[in-house]
Amino acid sequence: MSASVVAWSHPAIASTYRSSTDSTVVVLQETSPLSEKPWGYYFTKSAGRSWKGDIAISSKAAGAGQTLYTGTFQDQVMGPGTAMTCTGKIRIARQNPGVSNQIGAKVTWQITGGSGCPQVGQSVTLDLVESLPRPDRNGDFTPTNANTWMSETNGNVTWLAWRVVSSDGKLNCRTSPNGSLKRVYTTRDRIEAETRGATAFTFSNGAPWMNTRQGCYVRANAQYLQPISIPF
Repeated sequence: MSASVVAWSHPAIASTYRSSTDSTVVVLQETSPLSEKPWGYYFTKSAGRSWKGDIAISSKAAGAGQTLYTGTFQDQVMGPGTAMTCTGKIRIARQNPGVSNQIGAKVTWQITGGSGCPQVGQSVTLDLVESLPRPDRNGDFTPTNANTWMSETNGNVTWLAWRVVSSDGKLNCRTSPNGSLKRVYTTRDRIEAETRGATAFTFSNGAPWMNTRQGCYVRANAQYLQPISIPF
């Protein structure tokens, strides 16, 4: 069995977490119109195979600086080859906001059964971090690298929360890309992308700009902006 990802949306009802190698992604869904209980799913690689798993959360409790989720999982291998499934118990310890700059989650799979499962009787624990967008080699954030993880299958929905990091302490927000000045943000201001129309990005002379909920555009580059965590 293998571990995986957690995703989010606005209002923030879910979060996505991944391993440092991106081999595991766990999506923890806090609530949804279809379920009153938290649930989730994950993707991971183990024993040379790719796995997809579902998580059923049975309890949620507050701990010291963290929230603990316990429940069960069931996963199966994907793609060609011998079919295998694994089942067992799962424990997710998610850091609460403010504990660190980037929210993390420690996930433990206790594997108890399955069909052809190679890890029955074992436990797997992974330390994962929230899957924040990463800029490209030019430092730009674009619809491709700054969307939510789940939007890869549901359209390019832009990451919601950003913080101004401009070295000169200011970030101009314009009525249109390279247009007239509408307002000025200062360093450490929080900006929310205009996500209600899916992607918040537009390009001008090859450079990406992000539409904000204040109705103006900022340059979408790591010199000026950094994504921040969207806690539950």
